[in-house]
Amino acid sequence: MPRPLPQLVPKSPLPLILLLLTLLGLGVRIAAATGDYWLDEAWSVIFARDASTVGDVLFAINHDNNHHLNTLWLRTVGWTATPMLGRTLSILCGTLAIPVAGLIAARRGVGAAGCAAALFALSPILVTYGTEARGYAPMLLALLVSILIVDRQTAGRPVRYGAEWFGLAAFIGMLAHVSMLFGVAALVGWMTIVQARSAPRLTALRTSLLFSARALAAVAVVLLMIFAGAAASPDGLRMGSVTPFSLVAFVDAVAHMLAYTLGWPWLAGSWMLAALLLPRLVRREASVADRMPFFLLAILGLPLLVLLLQPDNSAYPRYYLLSAVGLLLLLPEILALRPRFGTMLVTVVLVGSISADIVIIENRRADPGEAVEAMIREQPGGALVLLEHGRDAAVLQTAAGRRGYPLILSEACVHADFYFVQEAPGGPGFPLAALRCGRAFQPLAGGTTKGLSGMDWQLYGRVR
Repeated sequence: MPRPLPQLVPKSPLPLILLLLTLLGLGVRIAAATGDYWLDEAWSVIFARDASTVGDVLFAINHDNNHHLNTLWLRTVGWTATPMLGRTLSILCGTLAIPVAGLIAARRGVGAAGCAAALFALSPILVTYGTEARGYAPMLLALLVSILIVDRQTAGRPVRYGAEWFGLAAFIGMLAHVSMLFGVAALVGWMTIVQARSAPRLTALRTSLLFSARALAAVAVVLLMIFAGAAASPDGLRMGSVTPFSLVAFVDAVAHMLAYTLGWPWLAGSWMLAALLLPRLVRREASVADRMPFFLLAILGLPLLVLLLQPDNSAYPRYYLLSAVGLLLLLPEILALRPRFGTMLVTVVLVGSISADIVIIENRRADPGEAVEAMIREQPGGALVLLEHGRDAAVLQTAAGRRGYPLILSEACVHADFYFVQEAPGGPGFPLAALRCGRAFQPLAGGTTKGLSGMDWQLYGRVR
């Protein structure tokens, strides 16, 4: 009898589907990671450059823009490394999040898993934060791993050493970005609600807290580390800027989060808040009952909590990344339970996401490195640059540093060769000419951001 041929094709196409979509997401992220560092990234690079030791990164910087894992990575690669290398940690973490999302959705079948992987590969909000040198992508990967662990726990198919892995993921996520604590809180609440359906409330809470003890300890340790460093510093915890809570800004931030999550940023407006009600489409389905608490806590709970507490600096879409993750994990559920509507909805999201990603890739966060390139063309030997705001120095320092181009930067009134000014996206714009320190300047180069990250800028050259 002839020997059977070896199985060359896997019985399930899921591994191949996840691999292909992961490679797609990697390609999109590499394409979107070009251009020089924008303002927040540039300051992270400067912090990393000035940190003499790992201890300085953890305890001495004491700035809200110090995302510890990202700063450690930037310190490792060096401040003159190419921005692509500086963003590699985020690119890898953002890419690895794709198959993890697919595994979370795989309980609903191969189609749902492929849908989740495609959404996480292409969603503009994840492409944005998965391609910049900050801590959001590592945090999101840690959050998704935590969701996978807790999902298995609530479904009665626990991961071996799940509590320990949850604790490790929470610790890494907190070191990446402290917004991981929102995710940990949602996950503990999720477990408690599910447990309370079959046990007394206090017993359910105790069971959830015991399972989450390491994760909660990880959150506490990182917060204590941050507060201890701030307490030991004469400047305390420094903030790049403090924006008081505003209802209008809150609505705008949540609307933009939703628009960039669902792939239609050019339609961003308060009407987008209706997307927060998507969980209602499947709320009565028994098959999603064990996940519904997470969807409600992540998608609705976080914005409602912010609206209740009204904290400062909550007027940024990135503040609501937990809600974005919840929405992207909910869509495969809708696809599985409402196939016709779900197919239409997911198609619209993916088509919009691809269109938005193309814009993000082409825009390169309004690449401020073009300002230094313009200076080099005009004055190859170096330049004296007048800054409108001292905070902009980091952008030019990092761009010039990797090119070996000597710059002297000043806020004081000097006879500068160039004048550089930047503003937040959507600002009033820049004048056609500038008069500073008794000298006239004319525009040489500029950039306008089309996305969630970046800055609008204008470089002026002195009229000879």
